[in-house]
Amino acid sequence: MTLSLESYGDPTKDTIVFLHGLGVSSWMWAPQIEALKSDFHCITIDMPGNGESYQVAWNSFADTGAHVVAIIRERASGGQAHLVGLSLGGYVALAILRDHPDVVKSVLISGVSARPLENPLLMKAMIRILGPLNRYDFMVNLNSKLMSLPDDARELMRRDSKRLPTDVLIRAYDEVLAHKVPNELAKRSQPLLAVAGDAEVKAILETLADYPTLMPNARAYRVPKAHHAWNGEHPQLFTDMINAWVSGKPLPSALQPVANA
Repeated sequence: MTLSLESYGDPTKDTIVFLHGLGVSSWMWAPQIEALKSDFHCITIDMPGNGESYQVAWNSFADTGAHVVAIIRERASGGQAHLVGLSLGGYVALAILRDHPDVVKSVLISGVSARPLENPLLMKAMIRILGPLNRYDFMVNLNSKLMSLPDDARELMRRDSKRLPTDVLIRAYDEVLAHKVPNELAKRSQPLLAVAGDAEVKAILETLADYPTLMPNARAYRVPKAHHAWNGEHPQLFTDMINAWVSGKPLPSALQPVANA
């Protein structure tokens, strides 16, 4: 079974592939797609177990990356793409850069830890207890508020949350908790931009500075007054960041370089 995807803009222009966070789907990129599709070829993909791909089995970051790579080879301009991933999508983007660097022009990730998270056993227990609650409206409303979602997007999140298999949530989080930047990325020459909102969880903020030390062409920035899913919280800034990054222009001045980065 193939993944659900949408293609926007002129397929002969530079391709940007957008990879969403866990428990949502490609609708989260609507503001960015609307603004960028006239200048770039944009592809959004619902990853296994999520959105319209909820019936596709989730196996791992690497397996999901292989699905995405097949789409890039077939659909992207010149068989290569700039990858933009938030949260789960960012982890998958790093797996693609590790395993299939030939399809990657650049990588932009947000909300991705460079090291394994602390207290993994406690976190795993919490996910197994709280994970099934994501299907209930009160949890959807809480998460929607945290993400600053408008009412129409809240309904889309409710739909996705109710379809997300609990085992996908658990297995994806297990891999997130153990994640560290792969050693192979030290050999990759593609540019990488790692960002996180300054209201992001401590574990992610503290590892931002790791990226430039572990990868030859990596940069790291904090985003002021921003939480985990800040592409919806500050859509114009997120869009301007993507546009500047992919175009090779100076990044928005609102982004704050991480010390020693």
